[in-house]
Amino acid sequence: MFRRVLPVLALVVLAGCAGAGGGATPTPDPPLHATAAPATLDPAVLSATGYAERRADAPWLNATVTARIEGDVTLQTTRDVRATTARRVYARSTPDGPVVVGLHAVPSVKPFENADLRKDPAAGLSPADRLARAQPVYADVRVRSTAGERSVTVLGSEATLTRYRGTARVNGTDRPVAAALVTVAHGDDYVTVAAIAPRGVDASLPRLLGAVRHEKG
Repeated sequence: MFRRVLPVLALVVLAGCAGAGGGATPTPDPPLHATAAPATLDPAVLSATGYAERRADAPWLNATVTARIEGDVTLQTTRDVRATTARRVYARSTPDGPVVVGLHAVPSVKPFENADLRKDPAAGLSPADRLARAQPVYADVRVRSTAGERSVTVLGSEATLTRYRGTARVNGTDRPVAAALVTVAHGDDYVTVAAIAPRGVDASLPRLLGAVRHEKG
């Protein structure tokens, strides 16, 4: 009887030692890395509306995402993200100041390696942060109030466009501005269209929304 019990006791002791590890700290998960494909505007529509491309770059976005899966077993994780975004900025001049439209593509990330769950690393950004990250022309963007919402179609998906009133700095001067934001999921990326214009100036936004182009990952 003693010989049968001994191996079981040995297994229990060894398992306990492996789990405790002498007080060892678990290794944290490494940051998630992802790169977005750029979104652009149709050149024909740019020409018709008077816009020209002012910048094409790939700013970094450092963020943290939290994900949770519930089922027979509940899984939750928090991961750091190092994302390479894609930005295209278009502008046209008016007597009251520039009208700017920024297309900011942010790559989705998978917090769980073996689960098809994707998260937007920019989901926690405020409207002012999204407007600032989508374009470099207007600085110190401040949202004062919401001016309305409406349903629009971008890249074949229906989404909510939100309009804002606020202020922003251009050429060293703070000015009242009107702004708009809409974000859609497309392929492996999240594409945000952001517009900022001097208050009272038309940005031709409905036409531009139909001209957004983006290659699915």
